Amino acid sequence: MSPNQTKETLRSRLILTLILVAGLALRLHNLDRYSIFFDEVSTLLVSQGIVLEGANQKEAFAICELSDSRFWTTPAHPQKQVLRSFTANEIYTPKAFTPAEFWAPKSIEDYYEAMTRSDIGNSPFYYTLLHPWIDIFGFSDYSIRLFSVIFSVLIIGLTYLFAKRFFGVNTALIAAGITAIEPFFIAYSHQARNYSLTFFLTLAATYFFLQIIENKANKNTLWLYVGYVLSAGLGLLSHFLVIAVLLAHALYALFFLRTLKGWIRMAIAAVFALSGVAWWLLFGGGVYTLSSLQYQAALYKRMADTGGQAFGNIMPATPLNVFNKSLPIFADLVIFTNGLTDALGGKKNVVVALAVALVLICWYRFKDKINTPAWLTPRFPYLLVIVVAFFYNNHKLQFCILSVSLFALSFIPDLHKNADRQQKARLWMLYMMALVPTLFLILMSFKNGHTYGIMQRYSGFSFPYVIILLSLLLQYYTTLKHEFRVLIFVFLSAQLYFVGLRLKEFYEDRSPKYGYFAVPRVPNPYWEAAKKIEANYQPGDTIFYPAPRYEVLSEMDRTFLPYSIHDAQITNLYFPKDAQYVQVMDMDQAERIWIKKQGRSEPLEIMKLTGKRYGFE
Repeated sequence: MSPNQTKETLRSRLILTLILVAGLALRLHNLDRYSIFFDEVSTLLVSQGIVLEGANQKEAFAICELSDSRFWTTPAHPQKQVLRSFTANEIYTPKAFTPAEFWAPKSIEDYYEAMTRSDIGNSPFYYTLLHPWIDIFGFSDYSIRLFSVIFSVLIIGLTYLFAKRFFGVNTALIAAGITAIEPFFIAYSHQARNYSLTFFLTLAATYFFLQIIENKANKNTLWLYVGYVLSAGLGLLSHFLVIAVLLAHALYALFFLRTLKGWIRMAIAAVFALSGVAWWLLFGGGVYTLSSLQYQAALYKRMADTGGQAFGNIMPATPLNVFNKSLPIFADLVIFTNGLTDALGGKKNVVVALAVALVLICWYRFKDKINTPAWLTPRFPYLLVIVVAFFYNNHKLQFCILSVSLFALSFIPDLHKNADRQQKARLWMLYMMALVPTLFLILMSFKNGHTYGIMQRYSGFSFPYVIILLSLLLQYYTTLKHEFRVLIFVFLSAQLYFVGLRLKEFYEDRSPKYGYFAVPRVPNPYWEAAKKIEANYQPGDTIFYPAPRYEVLSEMDRTFLPYSIHDAQITNLYFPKDAQYVQVMDMDQAERIWIKKQGRSEPLEIMKLTGKRYGFE
């Protein structure tokens, strides 16, 4: 490995600027073309202290009466707020409401309840930042997703800084370039969720952590500890699974932190980093998180055992099922093999591709010991890949890419062997960060008995470190003999074409892998409905919302009505907060928003929502 060159030049800064601009452009493209879906709806409501389905909006949507339950006697002076009573039944009668009532001021307890009920108490730091962002920039799909775009672009810049600090400028530029075009980062920049913020914070935490470990003199490290505590602590308050990253840090410290003073300082830093989430789980809005997670684990286990299809295809956590779920996650971490496990079919084809990769590896290692004609030796890698391609039944080029990609990854031990002592330690950090998050998900899968949690977004912390490792490999390939160098770069360039196709699918909203939807969504129907209502509503009119059946799955889902009000909630997000539109729930239908115009017998249809409630149907 080449020495660590950290000096920047005007040329490197210009290249970085172009990469950042390109990354921003890729993330802004089609940002608001497709509607928000279930998770993003939860984000919007929780950020405003509103529980999905209105558990803390009872006064806005209904009138509550207490009736004798005949279990005992009705209290003489019942309390205004009764959550559950053995002596009196709560009977809620739907009433007309206005946007002004919907937007009634919320207390800190409302925000806690919204996070607890609608996001299991997760992501309080994200919501804390998003709330003022929405106050400034509004509720449009573009503005709420732009918040994620900003942190996604910051990930590109921080990946550059991380790689430059520990591996050199050239590595940093290559890593920033890959990060800019990585489909995973682009996809999650298009979601109004915590992921981009969380990935940024965990990368920052590792950036500070590695500098702390390497600072043997322990001088001027206070700012590093402060940076680590803030980024790690706020990362945990952005997503609880950041604990997997901190476990990787602990594992690395176990092998590379050598001083007692260093251990004491890191222990103190860990206590401070964990203190925020500990307070949140004990006294804040996360007090029900652990019980909610336990309930979810039991629910998903029952679904896995009974073949339940809700929330995706949940399967029992057998070794084969876990392997099949985790293999695409590991493969997609590497842009060389991104999407290949999904695209390639046929056991025979896979076996042949693996065999070709093995032959290439053996040929590279032992070609000098094999007696072959002089004309064949430099041509054998090309001939092998091209000739075998005729035996594949489908996706010939992609199977060739798979073989060459596995051959290219086989040089990781060579990269490690050629590194100096310090660089080897840094490579170990990359290995651990690449593997531990997904291994943590696999461990939890076996513990809980189902495969639901094995998802790319839950182990996405690994991407920057894998990308840096690939950047080092790409430079190493330039030292190989001509035939191997050309073979690798030609087929890896071809792989970029397929990465581009996956991006194209994502931009067209036809990518279940990254966008969750195989059929493209329409633009936000609730935003459109709100604008139509604003244009057509006149005093004396009444707006009617569909009231589909609401099925309570757990005590946390319990609200107060047997029908759903989410269509009304989402539409009201886009009204002025002081509007006085008269609105009611239509108990007779579950499909459309309409207005009863004063003096007209025919209803004015605003929006038919069937097929447009993405994640609610």
